[in-house]
Amino acid sequence: MHNGPGIFGGLTGVGDILSRNARVSENKLGLVFEDVRLSWSDVNVRSCRFANAMRELGVRRGDRVGIFARNSHQWVESSFALSKLGAIVVTINNRLSPPEITYILENSGVSMLIVAKSELQNAKLAMAQVAACELLIGIETEDESVIDYETMVALGDPSEPVLDTPLAYDEPSMLLYTSGTTGFPKGAIYTHGSTLLGMFVHVHAIGSRGTHRVMLPSPLYSAAGTAGIYCAAYVGSTSVIVNFDAERALETLAREKITFTNLVPTTIQRLLARPDFEQYDLSALDTILYGGSPIPVAVLREAKRKLPKCRFRQTFASTETGTAGTVLEPADHELALTDPAYEHRLLSCGKPQVAVDVAIFDDKGLSVPVGTVGEIGVRTEANIVGFWGNPQATAEAIRDGWVLTGDLARIDEDGYVYLVDRKKDLIVTGAFNVYPSEVERVLQSHQSVYEVAVIGVPSVEWGESIKAIVVLKPGRTISAQDLITWCDGRIAGYKKPKTIDFVDTLPRNPTGKVLHRQLREPYWQQQDRKI
Repeated sequence: MHNGPGIFGGLTGVGDILSRNARVSENKLGLVFEDVRLSWSDVNVRSCRFANAMRELGVRRGDRVGIFARNSHQWVESSFALSKLGAIVVTINNRLSPPEITYILENSGVSMLIVAKSELQNAKLAMAQVAACELLIGIETEDESVIDYETMVALGDPSEPVLDTPLAYDEPSMLLYTSGTTGFPKGAIYTHGSTLLGMFVHVHAIGSRGTHRVMLPSPLYSAAGTAGIYCAAYVGSTSVIVNFDAERALETLAREKITFTNLVPTTIQRLLARPDFEQYDLSALDTILYGGSPIPVAVLREAKRKLPKCRFRQTFASTETGTAGTVLEPADHELALTDPAYEHRLLSCGKPQVAVDVAIFDDKGLSVPVGTVGEIGVRTEANIVGFWGNPQATAEAIRDGWVLTGDLARIDEDGYVYLVDRKKDLIVTGAFNVYPSEVERVLQSHQSVYEVAVIGVPSVEWGESIKAIVVLKPGRTISAQDLITWCDGRIAGYKKPKTIDFVDTLPRNPTGKVLHRQLREPYWQQQDRKI
């Protein structure tokens, strides 16, 4: 991808989005978080002030700066500010434990960390192990040892930061860390060009418009979260940032007269399950975008019954594809919900989005015939360019321009894509990705554990829940609950096993590899989809 006049409306970098919004939608309400309401002009000025203050602290083009914080307006401002400087945003899941944070800081070479009050303790524990990461900037941390974010904004120069040369589309803009097959996170490299193109693709796929009032509950450190806020900013929608819980979400939907939101099946179920659901006025809600994991047809029917005027749209994508992939349109949902001959399409994740190629490949890298199961490949300029400092993982995931997603699927004669299973052992629980080896490594460190295998089993609430199958050392005993508690502080809470079974041996293939799929099979036999 190359820079050129007029491409993306003259935008050369991600930070230009705010600059443009300040020019064309100066006084329009841009960002809402709790009791803070900012126009697009306000957001841009605050972002510029923070960017210039960061420059005073020594941040330069190409430097990696981490954001380790819950959702907030400051998260949004700081990410755009770093893009204005040409620095690289490193998003860090705010639910990670100190050892997990330490790994990301070391792997990415983060020199400075932006942190919120609730994450401060874990941030300090992690930074103590990383000499190169020296500065902490705190969002409402009330800690004198930390540089205060709001003080930086108050004292920063409000003018647009000027770079010696314009940003190039192939310059890295962000590292989004996603778990790898080894259990260690990989930094997916987004460039300014791939991010801008990804937003263009996603805006078309989800039907985003500047007239929308958008509630964004996805964690901003995730691909879904960044895509949500970047796309809303891209078209100039009013964006309401929340940290999800069901009551807060319903209150926000009603109070702010939200017209568009993105949810995952787990959060949709939580909203519908509330006994006071009918008491909230959700008449303004026009579209619910969902993805992250398959949604039970019964849940979709209940959602449509309770929200009859609301349209539903599903997308399938991955961090590595820059959130570009497939889309199941509202018209597909309406047809499938009203005509039994098309109900099967609710099991589909739709057709390729605009400017996206989707194909199914066999193990030799060859395209398979219609109806044949294989691995989904996605080709688009929104794709990541690789993994930070990991050429081997890059070569495995990206081949001839195709990102191989690790998901198994088939395409029917009408071009609809149907997810079937996962090629790797990835577990998706409540739309969070968990690799078994991450959990296994923690459980294996307990002195009573001889060996362990972790699998995903069906869960109505979570899609999948995490089960550990453990072989204890001879003569050792420990309860399942005590072993689950052992994970506290060693791994993020959502990665902890919900249940543990104790067995005498684990099944293995002739080379000694544990057969995770064989362990999974009894739990998934009655399921239509093995995912």
